[in-house]
Amino acid sequence: MHKHNHQRRQYNLSEGLREHDLRDMVYDRFEIDQYKSKMGSDDEIIVISFKVRDKFPAIDMMEFIERGYDFVLDADMSTGEETDGNYSVFVELQRDSKLPDNLKKLLNGLSKLCAHKTWYFKYYKDRHTHEFSEEAINKVVPLDQLSYEQRMKEENVKEVTEFFDQGTADVIDIDENDNLRFIKPFAGDLTVKLESIGKYDDLINTLQGAIQLDESSNGQLLFLEKYLGNYEIYKIDNRFIIKNGDKAVIINKKDW
Repeated sequence: MHKHNHQRRQYNLSEGLREHDLRDMVYDRFEIDQYKSKMGSDDEIIVISFKVRDKFPAIDMMEFIERGYDFVLDADMSTGEETDGNYSVFVELQRDSKLPDNLKKLLNGLSKLCAHKTWYFKYYKDRHTHEFSEEAINKVVPLDQLSYEQRMKEENVKEVTEFFDQGTADVIDIDENDNLRFIKPFAGDLTVKLESIGKYDDLINTLQGAIQLDESSNGQLLFLEKYLGNYEIYKIDNRFIIKNGDKAVIINKKDW
């Protein structure tokens, strides 16, 4: 992959960056709530992530943000080059009604450095990209604890529902304790503990031990296969990993 030969600019940081110093270095699209906060609870703090083409521009951008805006709780960057050859800069802001205006002020400052006239953002796992405006942030991003918790619950139910698309059991609810409840015609309810959802290759490595093939485990597997549908299901470490394509979920069920 082509790398930009960008040398670290020689300037006194107290004097600040000059206009357009980061032209062609920072992507005009950023993500919101894609990463977890290191400063506090995710329902109170929003993480904004920007992509930067090289290490030293990322450092410059991070330091500019950290020194220039008192409403920024923290600015940080990825520890090394990412798989796409870029670096990420993370900005943590309070999740409250002031966020749209604070983010506008931040982007106005960055626009002078990056020469972007328009910014775009993607929220969490949304497939759609939105053009930035205060109105768009108000509409798309949850700005209080209750709205955030409700949005995360909706996203979790949506993701799990899309995963379990091969059988006749329907996802009904995921409660605050991650209890996942199904219902199936003529078969009643099934409640399990949802532990993880993600890529199969990532999740399988989190389970320790061999596949359990004892009589009790085989009976439990047979029940789950009949109830949930056409999935690959294995029991490892007293947990069940269920595979659908390249994705998987890990569930736990104590009572049978």
